[in-house]
Amino acid sequence: MNTFKEDLTEDLRGVFFDADEFAKEHDLNGTVCLCVVEKPRTEEKYLRGATYDAYEGIHGASVTIHVGSRLLPEIPVEGMRFDLDGEVMLVDSCTHEAGLLSIVLKGHDS
Repeated sequence: MNTFKEDLTEDLRGVFFDADEFAKEHDLNGTVCLCVVEKPRTEEKYLRGATYDAYEGIHGASVTIHVGSRLLPEIPVEGMRFDLDGEVMLVDSCTHEAGLLSIVLKGHDS
């Protein structure tokens, strides 16, 4: 019988990070790997009350990346420069749970 952690790891690999399901290949700081990138639409930001207030008068974009921790050479830290598919962003936060990194990035809204 598998433990919960073994089942979770299997699910992450088999469904969540399956290229035919949710994941797509992205360049994360020079490492090309399968991950899930969320870019909330304006109405989603409004409903969650999410704002980008890093600098007064400058508007920015927020992106969340979900990736297996074993796929990146280092765990990102707050304030670190992070390139997502060639776009320069900054790490706002990063959580690491059960082998999964959830990285929130902030960048200039294009």
